[in-house]
Order: sequence, then structure tokens, then C-alpha cells
Amino acid sequence: MSSERGHVGHSFSTRMSIWVVLIVAVIFTTALGIMFYVSRYAVQDEALQKGRQTLENTALYIDNTLKQVEIAADNMKWHVEQNLQHPDTMFFLSRQILKSNPNLTGCSIAFDPYYFSSKGRYFSPYSYNGKDGIQTEQEGSDSYQYHCMDWYLIPKLLDKPYWVEPFQEFNTEGIAVREVMTSYCQPIYDGSGKSVGVLSVDLSLDWFSRTILSTKPYPNSNCILLGRGGTFIVHPDSTRLFYESILTPTLETPDSALTALGEAMLAGESGYRKIHYEGTDCYVFYMPFRRTEWSVAIICPESDIFGPYQRLMFYVRMITIVGLLLLLIFTWYIIRRKLQPLHLLVRSTEHISQGHFDTPIPKSDRQDELGQLQNSFVNMQESLATYIQQIRQSTNMLRQRNVELLQAYEHARKAESVKTAFVDNMTDQMIQPVREVAAITDDIREHYMSLKPEEAQQKVKQMMLSTDVILKLLDELIKVAEKDQFNNSNEESNS
Repeated sequence: MSSERGHVGHSFSTRMSIWVVLIVAVIFTTALGIMFYVSRYAVQDEALQKGRQTLENTALYIDNTLKQVEIAADNMKWHVEQNLQHPDTMFFLSRQILKSNPNLTGCSIAFDPYYFSSKGRYFSPYSYNGKDGIQTEQEGSDSYQYHCMDWYLIPKLLDKPYWVEPFQEFNTEGIAVREVMTSYCQPIYDGSGKSVGVLSVDLSLDWFSRTILSTKPYPNSNCILLGRGGTFIVHPDSTRLFYESILTPTLETPDSALTALGEAMLAGESGYRKIHYEGTDCYVFYMPFRRTEWSVAIICPESDIFGPYQRLMFYVRMITIVGLLLLLIFTWYIIRRKLQPLHLLVRSTEHISQGHFDTPIPKSDRQDELGQLQNSFVNMQESLATYIQQIRQSTNMLRQRNVELLQAYEHARKAESVKTAFVDNMTDQMIQPVREVAAITDDIREHYMSLKPEEAQQKVKQMMLSTDVILKLLDELIKVAEKDQFNNSNEESNS
């Protein structure tokens, strides 16, 4: 019984503490949940804004660089068209544009076959800005027929400037160029407005790669650049350049999200999409280059975007758990301390229930409800002790009276037995005289006409004798009855 009550008191403190902590946890968790819910969207919006801004800045920087290339090429084209009568000047001009624009890798000033009859079928002054400085040569031969190259044919056919897709020269003669490049090409016109050649300035793809791959809004983010057909022009994995497109993985494993992204980039759209790319959930921000019709994209892993947010959530969760545990311990300690009078009362009631009514209970100096309860319990114990003492006294008196009553009962029972025996004896003694009187009476009633006076007198005398005996017995009975009545009256007055 004692251990059970102690457990009840202890579990009450524990339950109260748990309830307090649960209420605080619900309120705190609700507040944190709302805060983190709003924060997540704020982080997402900030990440989207950061991704867009980074992509726009990169695209703007590249567009500005390409624009500078176009402006430089336009200015050089004017000089070329002004010096068509001086073919050897073209070598100087091709070198001059590279000196004025260090970002350019090469420059070709190529003319139609036999445009300069003295120069033959092929005349294309070419300068290359390599590690050893600017080198210049005459390119074009039967093994390298530049008239059939895209950088020459496409602007001629379109009759307008054109950025060709990145390519690598395969000319093994003259200056060895081992770089992948893209070219801005535009037709050259003579004084009559006829197209007589193509001015091509080359920009190394390494420059694009360095510029684009250095764009990292997040530690693990990457950039890709797609050509007009969707092939990779820039990619972190150089083995995939020019041989794979963004849609290549969908050939083996259909992926609607990746397909939609590729189609949107090829269509020249801008925006962002959330996809599962190469085993990772990512946000992809994409937009086209206005001048080249290429499309650039920044791939940001979701873990990078929400990494700080997730770490903050982890720390807050740990702090919350530790705080709630500390709150539970502190609340349990405070409640248990405040409920100490109850524990004291529980132990006291255990002793009192075992009959120790004089168990000491100290008075409390506290003015709250528990102090009042403890003092009320002390008053109740004192009153209970008084009542118990009175009950014990009454019980002793009742026990004594019960003994007396038992003795009186035994005495009365014995007296009654004696009286009964006396009455029975007296009754037995009265039976014979009564029978004799009855017999004489019957005899006189039947023979009174024939009885002689002497016989009648004799019978009357016998009746008188029997009657006297009966009267004496009755007197004895009356005396005994009066004595019993007297004794009973004395006993009642004594009680």
C-alpha cells in the first residue's frame, strides 16, 4: 500500500510535468512550424532570385563580350572593304584586330576563288593569337578548301552576320590550331554591294567554359551551354561535349521533366524548372543568348539551396529537444517540491491507516492552498484523535456494561429456572387437590338428591381441606411473584 501511494504521488508530479511540457511543445512546435514553413518559401524565393540573377549576370556579361566582338568585327569589316584594292593589307588587318581584342583567338579574311587573280584560287589571310604570340599565314589549299566550311558558307548563303556552332579546325598545314572555337562571320561586300568574301573572328570555347563554369551561385552548382541542336557546348564533363545533348539520357530512360526542359531551352525560352537530374533533385535556371541562339543553364542542387535551411532546422530541433528535456526536469523538480506537503500527507495517512493516530504532522507556514490543506489535515487529525479517544472510552463502558448485562442475564436465567421449577412443583402439588375438589363437585352434582346430610357434610369438609391446600400454594406463588417484581424494580432503578 505504501509503495503504491508513493508511486501515485510520484507519477502525479511526472504526469503534470509531462502535460506542461507537451503543451509547451505543441505551442512551440506550431510556432516553429509556421516560421519554418514561411522561411522555406522565403529561402526558395531568395534562391530562385539568386539563380535568376546569377544567370542573367552571366548571360549579360557574355552578351556584352559577344557584342564587343561584333563591334570589333564590324569596324574591321569597314577597313577591309576600304582596302579591297590592296590584298596584302589584309594580313596587317587580321593581326591588328587580334592586337586590339585580346579575347579573340583568330581572324580570317577569306575571299571568293580568284577574286584576286594574282593570288590564285585561295586567298585568306589568317592570324592566330597563340601561346607564342600572334602568328599570320595564308590559309587555304586543296587540302583545306575554306570555301566549303560552315564559317564561310552560312553567312554567304544567309547574306548576314552569323555565329557558327563551335568547331575544331582539322587543317594540318601551317599554323597548328588545337582549340575548339566559335566564330562570328559576316559577308564582305565590294563597292557594288556584291558579296566577295567573309570576315571571321574566332572566340575560343575555353573562354566560354571558364566564364560559364565559374558561375557558381552555390558550391555544387554547375553550368551547361547548349548549341542550336541541343548538344553540349559547355559541360563540366568535357567527354560529353559535341557528342551528347541534353535529351540523350531520355533515349534510354524516358524523363518527361528533362524532355520538357530540353524542349524549352531549344525553343529559346527563359525560366526555371525543378527536375531530377543525374541522380539529384535540382533547380535548373535557363535562358538563351540573344546573339547566338544558344541556351545557357545553371544547375543548382536542392541540397545546396536548402542546405543552410536544413542545418538551421537541425540545430533548432536539437535545441528544442534539449530545451524541452530541461523544461521537463525543471518542471518536475518544481512541481515535486511544491507538492511536498502532499507527499508528507500521503505518508502520514499511511501511518494513520495502520492505527497510529498520534503520528506527528508539522504545521505549514505556506499561505497557499497546499499549506491550508496541510494545516486543515493537522486540525482534522487532532479532531480525529479526540473522537477516537471518546469512542474508546465509550467502547470500554459498553464492554463493562455488556459484562454486567451478561452476568445479570445469567442470574436472571438461573432465577427464572428456579422460579420455573418452583412453579412446576407448586403446580404439581395443586393438581391433586384440584382434582379432588373437581371429583367431589361432580359427585355432589350427580347425587345431591340422594346424599345424606352426613355424607354431604363429609364431602364439603374434604373440599375445604383441598381448598386450603390450594390457597396455601397460591399464597406461596403470590409471595414469590411479589419478590421477583421487587427485585426487577430495584434492578431498573439501579440501571
